[in-house]
Amino acid sequence: MVTPYIVFDRQCEEAMLFYERVFSGEKKTILRYNDYVPIGVEEDVSNYVLHGEMELFGTPMTFADEVAKPVITGNNMHLTINPSNVAEGSKMFNELQEGGEVLLPPTEAFYSPLHAAVKDKYSIVWNIIVVQKKI
Repeated sequence: MVTPYIVFDRQCEEAMLFYERVFSGEKKTILRYNDYVPIGVEEDVSNYVLHGEMELFGTPMTFADEVAKPVITGNNMHLTINPSNVAEGSKMFNELQEGGEVLLPPTEAFYSPLHAAVKDKYSIVWNIIVVQKKI
């Protein structure tokens, strides 16, 4: 199993709460730095997230606040979710685009009644693809 691990620049808890709301996240765990201070960090990081876990669409995800080095956002990772229907996918798309950037507006394609892509306000790219079950 490969588990996605997403790091944030001191916004991890905020992002986890956002994803929990958007995707109905389950089994959320947040462990804080508390008394642990990484080498080279002089600020108070006690309330930041050292390790977070949440299940999104049956996939275990891990999260953390990176406090020891700069976080550089990029475009080398996209996460794909497969909601069960267009209404659910549209709702997620609408929530993710708040403060983010639409990369692919909701589109009907030969493989899906809804395919969309959005970079959320935390610079994470989400592909939303409703998969039709074959009968």
